[in-house]
Amino acid sequence: MFELINLKGNTYCYTMPTNVGVYLNDDDSVYLIDTGVNERSAQKILAALEEKGWSVKAVLLTHAHTDHAGGCRYIVEATGCKAYATQAERVFVEYPDLEPAMVYGTFPCKDFRGKVMNTPACSVHDISEFEFPQGFEMFHLPGHFADMVGFRTPDEVYFVADAAIAEETLQRSPMSYIFDVERHYETLEKIKAFQGELCVPSHAQPTRDIASLADKNARALDRVGEDILEFLSSPKTAEELAECFARRWQLPEDFVHYVMTCSGVRAYLTYLRHRGVAEYFFEDNRMLWKKTTS
Repeated sequence: MFELINLKGNTYCYTMPTNVGVYLNDDDSVYLIDTGVNERSAQKILAALEEKGWSVKAVLLTHAHTDHAGGCRYIVEATGCKAYATQAERVFVEYPDLEPAMVYGTFPCKDFRGKVMNTPACSVHDISEFEFPQGFEMFHLPGHFADMVGFRTPDEVYFVADAAIAEETLQRSPMSYIFDVERHYETLEKIKAFQGELCVPSHAQPTRDIASLADKNARALDRVGEDILEFLSSPKTAEELAECFARRWQLPEDFVHYVMTCSGVRAYLTYLRHRGVAEYFFEDNRMLWKKTTS
């Protein structure tokens, strides 16, 4: 961890809790794919590049989550480069109160906003304005967040962001943060087409067997949906479902885990509702969920 490694040709990865892609241009400038979680992470990245005599030409953000964009402002200010993201993602970096408010449901309590989703505000350009070098490609990976993207370098190395996470993480808890479950399933199928190429998930080791990892992530999605339907053997509120998950997976009893679990439950209820296998009703001024009878 915390090491600049060569993957293939001019494509490198700075290994961190959130992997950062590095593509080296002929003029010793680099494109960074994501920036780490905070200023300290950004400093480590820049120090590693400085040792090589490389400068940052641009930052390409896969999405707006803090562990990917938290170091963006520091790198932009320290190097004078520009940062780019899709239109849907850049707004969350430029106005970072929006994401925790979306997850929490309103302006977030400081117990939540101060610990996660605390990206420093940074000016970000629309990635449609970026001139990709020949052989460099962006592809959309929606589901985990609003309009997450990945990148293929000219060396045919695929950075797939949070489209799939490590198996050991899934074993601790199959419910990771997902914005749109249905589209995330579609993204998992999409990245399986990269099988045999070198793929770099943000939170797993680089692999040529991305299909196997995608399948394990899809099974984790299945498991969460199955758990919810099991819990709905009797009607429950969304918060009662969150309690069921917390007990089954022995999640910490703290503010952040509770909010994130509630958010995850709501995402899955949307998916199950759209599939027609769960529905809501009201009783004594409570909104309850149940399995459909058909």
